[in-house]
Amino acid sequence: MTACITFDSSIHVTAIKGVSASFSCSKTVATLGLTTFLIGFATGPLLFAPLSEVFGRTIIFRVTLGLFVVFNVGCALAPNVESLLVFRFLCGFFGSPTVTNSGGCLADMWRAEERSVPFALFTTGSSLGPAVAPIVGGFVSEHLSWRWMYWVVTILSGTVYIAMLFLLPETYATVLLQRKAKNAGIVPPRQSFKEQYATNLTRPCIMLFTEPILFTLGLYSAFVWGILYLDFTAYPVVFQTTRGWSEGIAGLSFLGIGLGMAIATTSSPWINDIHGAFVKRLGGPKPEARLPHLIILAWFIPVALFWFGWTANPPTHWAVSIAAGVPFGIGFVTLFLGTNAYLTDCYGRFSASALAANAVMRSLFSGGFPLFARQMYVKMETPWASSLLGFIAVAMAPVPWLLYMYGPWLRERSKYHLWTVELEEKEAADRNLSYNC
Repeated sequence: MTACITFDSSIHVTAIKGVSASFSCSKTVATLGLTTFLIGFATGPLLFAPLSEVFGRTIIFRVTLGLFVVFNVGCALAPNVESLLVFRFLCGFFGSPTVTNSGGCLADMWRAEERSVPFALFTTGSSLGPAVAPIVGGFVSEHLSWRWMYWVVTILSGTVYIAMLFLLPETYATVLLQRKAKNAGIVPPRQSFKEQYATNLTRPCIMLFTEPILFTLGLYSAFVWGILYLDFTAYPVVFQTTRGWSEGIAGLSFLGIGLGMAIATTSSPWINDIHGAFVKRLGGPKPEARLPHLIILAWFIPVALFWFGWTANPPTHWAVSIAAGVPFGIGFVTLFLGTNAYLTDCYGRFSASALAANAVMRSLFSGGFPLFARQMYVKMETPWASSLLGFIAVAMAPVPWLLYMYGPWLRERSKYHLWTVELEEKEAADRNLSYNC
């Protein structure tokens, strides 16, 4: 499910040239299809994350993923650039809960000490989707109309949607308990829908600006995601313009990033072992046990940026610059995985809202960076454009270490973390009482 959404987010990059020619618009206007998708992706969680905490995860998935499929058909049939941009926004808007609510869904099913591997597999879909899309789209654009980009997404997501209807159960504990109570003829006291939704709707925004942990990690992950989407525009500039590659062959330049992502995913059992070791060292399943490996791997991002920047142009062999994508892919996936796992452990019951707030900031950066990528890499040239991003990445690399050191102090002052602890303790007591009875 997540791979379908993230695949759609970046496949538009390979349609930019065709869209510009079909609708007689500039490439900047055509690039807005990527931006409007990500703006929709940023706003959707603010609506659907709270709804998932009222009605449950599954009903939201069923409604929104179905609409995602429908609006991709709209993209394929768009008669003008304005309608295409609107449909792209709607695809991002209704595609967002499939990604942002899935983290909460995984947290519902696995205990904290068991989440590393499930989250790694989930991260594979989230991260490999946008990396694979330009490769597929590059070859599609060489032989078919740009509209086939969206027919490919429609076929893929439609197939996954049908599977999801039969295979995905409800996982949200609160909704499951309410259903059991209703079947038993018990009517527990509860807030009205209006009260619940008013609380849950505002929660992601309030958490983003009142929780230092969430804001810091949100800003860091947003910057890293922004670089990934900037690369979708910058790589064609580098490899098509300076090396004269075709669209399809230029798409293969993302294989380095994809390989790094695959390596990071296969290392999830090792990461799980590290987590287990630090759980023992810290005296229990503390959220900070998710961070030690990131203290080192966070430096892979600036290394990759400097490496790519100063090896991208001839006469350096093309394989050297593509290989720079490997450390970036490793750093990207491990940071995304570690960030989601850390936020889920910190905020527990409120993890859907925390991940939604994180997704909002991440999507805004991802949508904005491609708009200046082409001009940045042309005017500054590749070495210094990548170096500028590398210097910012160096400044942000200590974030995992800072949270490892000061995270416990910050959590003690987080009302959402304290509420999560209280709720978990109450539920554990209720389960023990029920078992004894």
